[in-house]
Amino acid sequence: MLNKLPAFSAGKGYAGLFRRRWLYHSLFWLCFFSSAALIAVNVRQVRHWTFFLQLLTLLPPDMLQVYLNIYVLIPLLLFRKKYILYFSTLLACIFLQTALFIWLHRQYMLSGETAFAYVMDFTLGNWGIQSLNILSLVGLTTGIKFLKDWMLQEERWREREKQHIETELSFLKSQIHPHFFFNTLNNLYSLTIRKSEEAPEVVLRLSDLMSYMLYESGAATVPLDKEIANLENYMALEKLRFGQRLTLCFEKKGDTAAVRTPPLLLLAFVENGFKHGLKDRMGPVRIELSLDVRKDWLFFEVSNPAQQEPEEKEQGGIGLKNASRRLDILYGTGYSLDLRRMDGIFKVQLKIPLS
Repeated sequence: MLNKLPAFSAGKGYAGLFRRRWLYHSLFWLCFFSSAALIAVNVRQVRHWTFFLQLLTLLPPDMLQVYLNIYVLIPLLLFRKKYILYFSTLLACIFLQTALFIWLHRQYMLSGETAFAYVMDFTLGNWGIQSLNILSLVGLTTGIKFLKDWMLQEERWREREKQHIETELSFLKSQIHPHFFFNTLNNLYSLTIRKSEEAPEVVLRLSDLMSYMLYESGAATVPLDKEIANLENYMALEKLRFGQRLTLCFEKKGDTAAVRTPPLLLLAFVENGFKHGLKDRMGPVRIELSLDVRKDWLFFEVSNPAQQEPEEKEQGGIGLKNASRRLDILYGTGYSLDLRRMDGIFKVQLKIPLS
């Protein structure tokens, strides 16, 4: 039957279903007794109401046998791998209940209820029939218990996996390298010392960027236009940092107004472009970005200069690995990500579904 296990998921799923255990137990025993009564009426042609009262007295020993097995023997013996002790104890309990039922059948038969005559003597055949009936009930309820335990365990694993994925996604959203904020604050300090007119712009854009990360990125999806504005704030700060030697080209196509996308998903690829495109370079640098919305797809590309490296060396840094992992969680196999290095250019080509 249904043993007591801790509920979870705030009453949802299988745990919520099995929380009304008393109701399902009552329904089970009602069905069990009704089936025995129907067999007596149709097979043995029983019509006396006294028979059903006597039949009802056989229900408590059945219930005791079932609940003893589920709440005591299985948890204390079977689950602790004491198999010999479990089966010997269970068989002893079945033996005692069989003897009790044969004795009760005999007493009811002697009182005038002939429907109990089919099992009234302590013969080997009667022992076998009655033991098989009890064993069938114990087997059925044990099977129900294991099925329910399996369903609850599966629910627990799904809940744990969901919590793990949510935690991992929250971590993967924090893609901006701390050095970016450190360098931006240093630049801001330098601008304020010089009383530069660019200082207020840096403060405003940095404030918008941090506000987006703190208050907008908690949602599952955000308007694509907000994500674009966040990218532009990030790029504007980098532009202020590197000055005239940095050339940015951001091309946008398609209708972005009604599109939603996971927050901070594209930023990892943009940050990677700045991080590696400007690394160890003193001359002019050009970084190109392209965003295109076509029907149910979003195409995003980033191109930046890159040093030629040995083919066996893995392309991209930890930011791209985290972004790729996040894409796996969000889209499974429903997206494409191509990272390639050719002729001194590192290019990221991303295609994600919008539905």
